[in-house]
Amino acid sequence: MILYVDIGNTRLKWLGEAAGRVPVRGAFVHRDGDLAVLLQQAWSDLPLPARVLVVSVAGEGMASTLTQWVQRQWGLAIEFVHSRASGFGVVNAYAEPTRMGADRWVAMVAARGLTQGACCVIDCGTAVTVDVLSAQGRHAGGVIFPGLQLMRLALYRDTQRIPAEPVGAAPVAPLGHDTASCVAAGVQHAVAGGIGRVVESARVRVGASLDCFITGGDGPALAAVLGGDYQLHPDLLFEGLRRIAAG
Repeated sequence: MILYVDIGNTRLKWLGEAAGRVPVRGAFVHRDGDLAVLLQQAWSDLPLPARVLVVSVAGEGMASTLTQWVQRQWGLAIEFVHSRASGFGVVNAYAEPTRMGADRWVAMVAARGLTQGACCVIDCGTAVTVDVLSAQGRHAGGVIFPGLQLMRLALYRDTQRIPAEPVGAAPVAPLGHDTASCVAAGVQHAVAGGIGRVVESARVRVGASLDCFITGGDGPALAAVLGGDYQLHPDLLFEGLRRIAAG
């Protein structure tokens, strides 16, 4: 079994695949938790993997804890994926490629495996990232802005009369009828509008024929709002890790 692991700012997600076996998958919220305890609860009964590939944006402390747990439990060295100048049909636009979040690199590798045309890669997590690839696989650049939850938290934190209220992951009505639903509608419009604006700019830059792949925890809600031109790929990072594992 190869165990693919995607560690974002809030959640750790995994997918284990082996020929002839049903894939195993799961996720947990790691923020503010004891990672070693969470890993023991989630992974202690997993079959022994042959390889563990990890893409992470969660920092060195989490990487160290994960490395120690995997070594102690399975006797394996983790294969951490880092951004590169080029590879798998993608040419990175960053002057210092390793400074790009590895999740963005893996998502672009996945997208290049899905299309040989120009594309936008949109990851809707704690932060939203949008990266643009030309038909030749050249990274034309990207943007980063706050995701739905970060925008809501900013309003709750920095205003006096907007109460913090939980909001589900489903799309919300375009107009609210109380403060909580107005906030939910506002941040949804802001994020969806930002994505749409970047995509339109990308069409000017790399061509009108543009595949748009959307992923991340808020991907389903935003894909529903953005419409049919956006292809939802919840496992986009796992698809990228799979390509990287195959070499």
